This record gives sequence, C-alpha cells and structure tokens, in this order.
Amino acid sequence: MSKGSELAKNTAVIAVGKIATQMVSFFLLPLYTAVLSTEDYGVVDLVTTYVQLLLPIVTCQLEQSIFRFLLDSRKDEENKKKILSDIYTLAVVVTIIFSLIYMCVSPLIHSKYKYMLLLNLLANVYVALMLQTARGLGMNIVYATGSFIAASGQVILNVVLVLIVRLGANGMLISMFVAYMCSGVYLTLATKAYHYIRFVKIEKKRVNRYLKYSLPLVPNVISWWILNSADRTIILKFINVGANGIYSAANKFSGIYTTIYNIFNLSWVESVALHLHENGSDQEFTKLQSTVIKFFSCAFLGLTAIMPFVFKILVNEKFGAAYYQIPILLAGAFFSAMTGVLGAYYVAEKMTSVIARMTIMAAILNIGVNLIFVQKFGLYAASISTLVAYLVVFILRYLDVRKRFGIKIELKVALGIILMTIIVWISYYSQNTIWCVMTFAIVCIYSLIMNFQLLKSMTEVINKKFQRR
Repeated sequence: MSKGSELAKNTAVIAVGKIATQMVSFFLLPLYTAVLSTEDYGVVDLVTTYVQLLLPIVTCQLEQSIFRFLLDSRKDEENKKKILSDIYTLAVVVTIIFSLIYMCVSPLIHSKYKYMLLLNLLANVYVALMLQTARGLGMNIVYATGSFIAASGQVILNVVLVLIVRLGANGMLISMFVAYMCSGVYLTLATKAYHYIRFVKIEKKRVNRYLKYSLPLVPNVISWWILNSADRTIILKFINVGANGIYSAANKFSGIYTTIYNIFNLSWVESVALHLHENGSDQEFTKLQSTVIKFFSCAFLGLTAIMPFVFKILVNEKFGAAYYQIPILLAGAFFSAMTGVLGAYYVAEKMTSVIARMTIMAAILNIGVNLIFVQKFGLYAASISTLVAYLVVFILRYLDVRKRFGIKIELKVALGIILMTIIVWISYYSQNTIWCVMTFAIVCIYSLIMNFQLLKSMTEVINKKFQRR
C-alpha cells in the first residue's frame, strides 16, 4: 500500500467516528444559542478551556509517549506490557497527587462549577490515555468508535439536559463527564488494555525515556492552549462574560475546520513517523504535503465564502457580533493546521523540544498583541492576535523543516492561497449578496482546479472498488 493510500484509509476510518457527531453538534448550535444565555455559554466555554489547560499538566503528556513508543513496538508483546504498565502507573500516581492538591486549594476557588471542572478533567485524563493506547496499538476503528461515543454521548445528553430539562451550563458539563466516562470504559474493554497493564514498580531508566519525550510537550500544549484559549480569559478580564460567549460562538466555525484537520492529522503523524526514513521519502512527502495544503486551503476558503449565507440561519441574532470575527479565526485555524502538518516531522524524529520552543514563542506573541490592543479593538484584538501567532509559528516551522528535511511548499500554491483569501475577505465584509454569490462560485472553481489530481485519484479508486464487485 502506498503512503497516500495508507494515509487515506486511516483517515477515512477515523473520520467516520468523528465527522457525523461533530456535524450534529454543529447544527444544534442554533438551539444552544437560543436556550442558553451568553453568560451560560461563556461559562461552559471557560470550564472546557481550563480542562484543556490542566490536562497536559496532569498527564505530563504521557499519553503521547504511549502512542509514540507503542508505534515502534507493535509486534513485541512483552515490550507493549512494559510500556503500558510503566506509563499508566506513573500517570495514576501523578493524577492522584494533583487531585489531592486541587481539593486542598478548592476553598480558594470561588466558583460553583469548580468540582465539575475536576470531574471533567479526570474523565479527560482517562479517555486521553485510552485513546492513545488504541492508536498506538494500531486499533484505528476502536479509536474512532471511542471518539464517536464521547461526541455522540455529549450531543444526546445535551439535548436531554439542556434543551428538555433546561439545566443550563450544569447540563452541558454533566453531559461531557458522563459521555467521556462511557467512552473510557468502552476503550478499556475494546483494547483489552487490562491484559497489558500491571501497576508495579518501574525502572528509573525507562521512566526517564518516556518523560524525556513527553515533558517538552507540556509547555508546547500549554502554549497551544494560550494560542487557542487565553483570548477567553483576556476577554473576560477586559470586556465581559457575554463577549466571551460571542467569541465562543464565532470559534465554533473555526472549530469545525480544526476538527476535520485533527482527524486527518492523526493519520498524518502516524504515516510520517513510520515512513520518513524510507528511500526517496523527502520527495514523496513533498508531493503528499502539497496535496494536503491544497485541500485544506480550499476547505478554509470554501467555509469562509459560504458563511454569509448560513450565519443567520445557524446563529441566534443576539450573537450577531460573532460574524465579524469568523474569517480571522478561520484563517488562524488554517495556519494552525499547516503548523500541525509540519509538526509531524518532529514527532517522527522524537524532537519534541524543538516543537515546544517554537510554540512558546508564538504564545508569548499572542498574549502580547492581545493585551496591547484588547481595550482599543475589543474582540478584534483576540481574533487578530490568534491569527498572527499561528502565522508566526507556521513560518518558523516551515523554515526549519525545509532546512532539516528538505521538504518544501510550492510558491504558486502559496501565492494562490494569499490572492484567494484577499478576494474572499473583501466579499465577506462587504456583505453584498451578489458579490458573495460570485465569490463562492469562484472558490468552487478554484478548488476543483487545485484538487483535480486528488479528485481524479479518488474517482479511480472508487471505480476499481466497484469493478471488483
């Protein structure tokens, strides 16, 4: 199987479990924004944000060590037992210590949602470890199913607890906890991880090896959290919680884009890690990377171009200010995705410290730009600082990847993306219906031209499948 075919197959398997539930959740956005106040919506977003901040600290990113080291030991049963036993033992100890510290300081936290935050954090730790176990063992269908259970569980419970029982923010947080716990139990049974895990004393040498890989990813993930989420804290401090709800609604659209990319990235990282050192891999990955960039740039342009037609349908009018933030956040999501594409090469080489250094620089930039301009430009400062930070880290990584691995981006592709972005943005902010229709048609034609070879290859594969039948 070629690298492209393997990548496509793994991506398709993972996508089945994620896209359907994400789309259902997305189309429930009009109901959420109609039932919840901007304050409730902002609270849920903040709790979710802080869970994502604390998660890498609690796990020490050991789940990433699970994936990367299992990847090299898929045919070695004894080594799999050592890896999983060592890392799960260490993760449990760290989680218990963190929970005790949290309970001790909880009287100082003046929020009625503080225990829901802890419960959701622990559920996220459990699922994060189990998902990467499934992925490391090569069980992509199990991984996809576990993700499906977590996402669909939240959607179903949100309908019941938020839209029917009307529990508001508490309903959404309870839904998240229950859905994640159900997913964790399924993953434990499906992977049969209990056959590998033994909570025993672990060797210092092996622990150091796992931590050497995972610990640099902690500041890296925290920096990504800053890039993704510190905006909310700054908005809360300098504007208000209602503005945070509006910003959260705007982020839902870039969140769809990011979700689609993240599904692909799971397979991309695995493919690069397994095949980077094969003969001729630099040329093959340059071609494959170019295909990826063309596809995701067109997805970014298409989603931006269609927003003028769907925004008022999907979002309640009280969140109308979100409209103006969406193109900027989508552009940030695009550069975030492209940064992830380049980051796979560092994962393959276990160069996690390089990943961390670049991301920390971008996080500092994001906070700086945000703090300087938030009082003058409001929500625009949050959106623009995010875009600038993602763009900077992308440029830094691209220059380094080109130097280290000889993998480049075609100049004509880059120029085409810049030109089309300018056209789409002018149309979007003009809010002229005729211009928006024409721009959307141009984007469709451009996307067909840019992805012609990809579409041709997909058609050939489908035709072969039918011919065999």
